[in-house]
Amino acid sequence: CHGTQGRSTGGMPSLAGLDRSYILNALEEFKSSARAATVMHQHAKGYSEAQFELIAEYFAAQKAR
Repeated sequence: CHGTQGRSTGGMPSLAGLDRSYILNALEEFKSSARAATVMHQHAKGYSEAQFELIAEYFAAQKAR
């Protein structure tokens, strides 16, 4: 949904190059339903905190275009 390596081509925000803490916070908010979403809250509930860390590190390390 967010594009290859987190670089969206439209419709969804790009995740590539975002701050690790921002991504981590967003995932936690989706999981707790504190942040409104259409699908992300459902996806986030399937991940552990350790997996959130890996996801946030991966997208933060990608180069934004």
